[in-house]
Amino acid sequence: MVKVSKKRHWVKTSFLILNCFSAAALLCSCAAAYISPVNIWILAFFGIAYPVILIINLLFVCLWLVLWNRFIFISMLAILLGIGNIRTIMPLRFGVQKSRTQHTLRVITFNVHSLYGNQPNNEIPEARSQVTDFLASENPDILCVQEFYAIGEEYLKTLHKFSRSLGLENYFFKNYREFWQKTKINAIATFSRYPMVNQGFFRLEDKSTFGIFTDLAIRGDTIRVYNLHLESIRLGNDDYSFYSQLTDPGADEKNLAKGSRRMLWKLKRAFILRAMEAEMLSSHMKSCPYPILICGDFNDTPSSFAYHTLSKGRNDAFVKAGNDWIGSTYAGRFPAFRIDYMLYDDFFTATSYQKKEVDLSDHYPVISEFTFKP
Repeated sequence: MVKVSKKRHWVKTSFLILNCFSAAALLCSCAAAYISPVNIWILAFFGIAYPVILIINLLFVCLWLVLWNRFIFISMLAILLGIGNIRTIMPLRFGVQKSRTQHTLRVITFNVHSLYGNQPNNEIPEARSQVTDFLASENPDILCVQEFYAIGEEYLKTLHKFSRSLGLENYFFKNYREFWQKTKINAIATFSRYPMVNQGFFRLEDKSTFGIFTDLAIRGDTIRVYNLHLESIRLGNDDYSFYSQLTDPGADEKNLAKGSRRMLWKLKRAFILRAMEAEMLSSHMKSCPYPILICGDFNDTPSSFAYHTLSKGRNDAFVKAGNDWIGSTYAGRFPAFRIDYMLYDDFFTATSYQKKEVDLSDHYPVISEFTFKP
């Protein structure tokens, strides 16, 4: 009996220790939203793993609940401290938002991932027809596109054809990098049914463009739309090969170690650059005299510093009007996350949110409708 009692005590102590570590990890993942990776980059790795760490802590809550043990409060407290994070991945609403006016905006944000392909001639690839037809069928008032890539004809003709096919005559774009060719475009672009009265772009020193803004005149009001594509991890074929080897028991350990170091370096770099981009944008938004709507590909999760910085004091269309748990908008080969967003000031009210699971890119388009005060 003594041996059995000692064994049970050892098992219980082991679970307690693991629970403490998991609770500490959950607190670190919550702190990642508030502490810039520029200062403590390691926390960003906890942030990206938040859903997994949350599930582990929920399992510990269930364990202690079954055992009816006071240790249940360890994970419960950590979970409650991060309740704001839970709402960004599992919308919790206790009532329906009421429309305040009949003034409605239909907005789409979509990372089209090289929209027109890599064809150096004037032939229209199939992807062009499918994406354009899809967007036209959704009839947006405002369209925010990332990775708008085309080659083969003068870029103004490309933009004019695309905007005309959607019935959005007003547009502004900025290439990620400047090209000397007149027949190439690789840009962030915003298309609108309403006149654009001002515009600009954002770029860190010696880096690519990561965002644009446009001021739109709508029914006597002016709103500012930010279209963002924050720093990506920039994965290559070697990285995808490394990822596929992670579950291969016969994988070479040296290659795995090399791949791990490369992946960690890329993640760290991207975390830090996104934090710098978000802080630049936040500073610019503070001086904006108009209601703000933020759309785009943040390349980061709702637990990240970038998301928290840009969403502070604003609403998230997914949280306010979405019905999907997790709401992953990434359709690539890596684990799925919600990385495409629509954030907005209280001037607007989100009345609907959809993620269309169409096979047109490695991202899914996000579509929301907003009403706003007259």
